[in-house]
Order: sequence, then structure tokens, then C-alpha cells
Amino acid sequence: MVKSKITVSVDKSVIENAKLALLKKRRTLSDYIEKSLRSLSTSEIITDLCEELDIDCEYITGENVERNRPDLTGKALAENEIKEMRGERASHLS
Repeated sequence: MVKSKITVSVDKSVIENAKLALLKKRRTLSDYIEKSLRSLSTSEIITDLCEELDIDCEYITGENVERNRPDLTGKALAENEIKEMRGERASHLS
């Protein structure tokens, strides 16, 4: 990848604070800015966040949620059954 230099104007104290924070993470300001610019689309922001948090993320559409939602029409479920379903759902998220 070919790199290009850019010029931006930012308050000096903001740059110094950012460099200190990034130094603790062993990252450079250039790396951070490049990653931020690359992450301008929503899907890239989500992907970067998942990588940063080291979690497995997949995009689930509203249709997927509806399709996977259990049919509870006309069923009176006991409180324990509802807790069990919530537990299963939580285990899939973690």
C-alpha cells in the first residue's frame, strides 16, 4: 500500500494527549488516524470494534431476528422456561 502524507490542524494539547494514550497501547498516531479514516463505513466500524474487543461479531438483520424468534403465540410459559430461554440467548451472545 502506498502511503500519502496529509496536513491537518489540531490543537497541540489534543495531539499530545492522544500520543500518550496511544503510546500505552503501543500504537502510533498515524496508525490510529489511518484506522479511523478506514472505519468511516458502519460495517468497518463494527468490525474494527469487534477486533479491538476480541469478540466474534456477526451482523444479524431484523429478518434473522424474526426468523429465529420462538413462536410463543398462545403459549403460557412458566417463569423457569422463560429464564431458560433467556439463558440460552445470553450464552449465544457471549
